[in-house]
Amino acid sequence: MVNEDFFELLHESRILVVDDDEDMCLLMHKRLQSEGYPDVSTAQTGDEALRLVAESVSSKQPYDLVLLDMRLPGDVSGRDVYNQLCQMLDVPIVVVSAVDEKETIIDALKSGIVEEYIVKPVDMEVLFLKIERILSRRIFQSQIQRSHRRNQMLFLNILQVMAKVLEAKDPYTKFHSEKVAKYARQIAKRKNYNPRQLELIQISGILHDFGKIGIKESVLNKPGGLTDHEYEAVKRHPLIASAILEPIEELRVIIRDIRHHHERYDGKGYPDGLSGEGIPVGARILCVADSYDAMTSSRSYHDPMPEEDARAEMLRCKGSQFDPDLVDLFMEVLDENKDRRERVSRLRKEIG
Repeated sequence: MVNEDFFELLHESRILVVDDDEDMCLLMHKRLQSEGYPDVSTAQTGDEALRLVAESVSSKQPYDLVLLDMRLPGDVSGRDVYNQLCQMLDVPIVVVSAVDEKETIIDALKSGIVEEYIVKPVDMEVLFLKIERILSRRIFQSQIQRSHRRNQMLFLNILQVMAKVLEAKDPYTKFHSEKVAKYARQIAKRKNYNPRQLELIQISGILHDFGKIGIKESVLNKPGGLTDHEYEAVKRHPLIASAILEPIEELRVIIRDIRHHHERYDGKGYPDGLSGEGIPVGARILCVADSYDAMTSSRSYHDPMPEEDARAEMLRCKGSQFDPDLVDLFMEVLDENKDRRERVSRLRKEIG
């Protein structure tokens, strides 16, 4: 961000001054405007302050800083205003008071909401330096968050491109990664994963077969059965994916799921022969999602299996190949997806 842009954002900050002293409100208003902060509001009571804050929130133009006198007249004290502000919006608060109360200072600073505690009479030069420091940090944090969100979107786009590279290498896996990612997310949602965990399991689904980029196309696209040597080569794809993705710091948390998505619940899978709860739960979810889509998709070595037959096979392999609880959750997912498709089909017929 260039300096001109930064200072423009800085002086667009909205400031609220809450003080029972009318002269102090006028002084602060004039001085802040003279310092280049044109958007300054003042309130002399707690009721008025809360009204202004509520209006700013509803108009989606919240204040960026509040200067709050703890000694206010009326039924709504400065402490009441402070408590309400903490619930209404995320905004730094500078407490200004004529009384140097140690307990109040400690409580205010411990809250993490109060940025500074200033005792009257106020040294204006010091106050304005502190205001600029607080607002500058707030702007920097906002810019960092925006940059992080942009980077996340770019990162997800790159992952999708990486998956497309694999699909171009193996046409039989076209859309496979997207479907596995969708199924895995639906299963994880039923296990009450939080939003971040759902995002990670979806990324795992997109990249779960990425290691096949290191397998010869002649092997991936071979019709019929594989030789023992070819099968051993294919079994290396989780290890290849782990090695390729390991240097990417953002992916380290999901590498175990990708590495172990071909483990079996009974311990007869690969690459490490893990079993039961010893298999990461994300890998167990991927195993269910991946196996079902592999069965119901057209591959070089088999035609797609009807959905009911694939469901029966999943249920037959509960406790051997698959985590039984996850299979049960997946059956619920498939029922829900089927109901949704039927509703859409009926709606289209009605419209048509």
